[in-house]
Amino acid sequence: MSKKDVKLSQNVKKKKKKNKRPISKFLTVFMFIALGAFIFQMIRLNLLPFKLIILVSLVFILLALILVILMNFKAKKFFSRFLFGLISLCMCIGLAYGNYFMFKTKDTFDVVTSLADSKATTVSIVALKSSNIKKESDLKNKKIGTILSMDETDSNRMLKDLKSKKIKYSTKDYENLDELMEALYGGKVDVICLNEKYRDILHEAQEYFSFQTDSRIVYQNVHYTKVEKNDNPSDSVKDITKDGFTILVSGNDSYGSLQDGNTRSDANMLITVNPSTGRILMTSIPRDYYVELDCLDGGEGTSCPVGSYDKLTHSGLLGIKSTEKSVEKALGIKINYNVRVNFSSVVNLVDALDGIDLDIKEGEQVDILYANGQPGLSVGTHHVDGETALAFARERHAYADGDNQRVRNQQKVFKAIIKRIISPKMITNYGKFMDALAIAFDTNLSGDEICDFVKYELEHMPDWKFESYSIAGDSGYEFCYLAQANGSVVYQNDIMNEVAAKKIKAILNGKKASSVKDPSGVSQKPSKGNAIGNEAELRAMGEQNEASEYDEDYGYDYDYSYDPNEENNDYYYEQPSDEYYSNEEETY
Repeated sequence: MSKKDVKLSQNVKKKKKKNKRPISKFLTVFMFIALGAFIFQMIRLNLLPFKLIILVSLVFILLALILVILMNFKAKKFFSRFLFGLISLCMCIGLAYGNYFMFKTKDTFDVVTSLADSKATTVSIVALKSSNIKKESDLKNKKIGTILSMDETDSNRMLKDLKSKKIKYSTKDYENLDELMEALYGGKVDVICLNEKYRDILHEAQEYFSFQTDSRIVYQNVHYTKVEKNDNPSDSVKDITKDGFTILVSGNDSYGSLQDGNTRSDANMLITVNPSTGRILMTSIPRDYYVELDCLDGGEGTSCPVGSYDKLTHSGLLGIKSTEKSVEKALGIKINYNVRVNFSSVVNLVDALDGIDLDIKEGEQVDILYANGQPGLSVGTHHVDGETALAFARERHAYADGDNQRVRNQQKVFKAIIKRIISPKMITNYGKFMDALAIAFDTNLSGDEICDFVKYELEHMPDWKFESYSIAGDSGYEFCYLAQANGSVVYQNDIMNEVAAKKIKAILNGKKASSVKDPSGVSQKPSKGNAIGNEAELRAMGEQNEASEYDEDYGYDYDYSYDPNEENNDYYYEQPSDEYYSNEEETY
């Protein structure tokens, strides 16, 4: 072979050598692009402590450099190249998911922290669970029922959203909700376009009481509009990462968007947090607690005269600030912040977590869930979906001590959600959970306070210890101002009010809530004979489920519409007719 041929052969070999490992080169480029984007997202998120950002960045950069060197220069044999290539691929996938994780978190926090100054309008595409329509892509070539005469702007926004996603569909318009629901159940349309503000109306109608259980949300469009006035100021602590604080969590008895209006506060729980000691106290108050309403400033033209009494649940009709001030007055405490959720919040959050685990003890079991007529929960551990979790949290008919057990059930559901959030399952459900969280609640916590508290959690990883206390009282019958009628109430328990206030103070002062003794004699745990069941009552009622608790409270159907700007707000009612139908400590 001539020298020229040898040289040509050597050049070809060098060229081939240079062209080797194209996959390794691609992985190297992708890895460093993804790593750069990941570091940028961490900084942009502004939730992680700066030291943690530096540490995580250095670790990932060092790991990436080691992998690149080993994969491109050290690995000679096929097996070693394959092994380091596979590790590099896993790191690329991890960094890509990390970018998604950071993006979703940033997007959600921007939404959550702006909710106090925003109004959310949520429109859903809803299908029956019996259909095979489960996700957005299943809507292709399907017929969508609409009610444009009632909801033209928001419905058209949803339909335009679907078109932007290249989803072909047809529509059939109806005059009212009844016609729309008949079309869905009758198979005339595949799905319906439903503004969530109408879900409450359906829930209160006997014909469609089971709609929440029968249906599933396939797709949602959420539209936010700014509001100029914020009527819900907080009583902020100096440093939320050091100073103890109390949050009122108010659960409204409505479905749909929280920003559509004020409804009754069906559940009221105080969460007292001491970041320095890692202790959290949950204090529950009966929904029918007979309290003096806070009537705004008590001046001329306000919502009710000073000294007006009503059950606590009705204070929600005046807004969450009225509920907060009414609780402060009853217990003699200070509440720093408030959070408002509703039925849809619970259902969506639990479903986004792929369900929660409820450990049902003796005395807590339910034969049939009164809220939706579905099978109940026996003693033992049950993995439940959002609708079942909500029904259990609302259950009181199945228990001898009624509302007292209901508040304990609500605490159990709250703890189960927290456990699920901090479990490994959260990794796979993170995107769904963030989407649900973005429209799950509104709060007067500021964006900076939320960010500071999350940073504190990530930096210190406190070993949170939960304690709980439930206030109970005797039942009675009193005049309720907002209803302008007599109604069933729970009288205030002065002893338990004082104990609750002292327990809250103990947590804030760095002590255990259990250090405060309770002389009331009321057990914080259900008795074994507490579960009396719903079966007989539901059988006696026939097919009529609990469409509304207004009838139960007063024997009349009330219109609770209220406008604080009106000088004369008359609450009226119509005669009913056939047309209407433990102190245990837990560480997480």
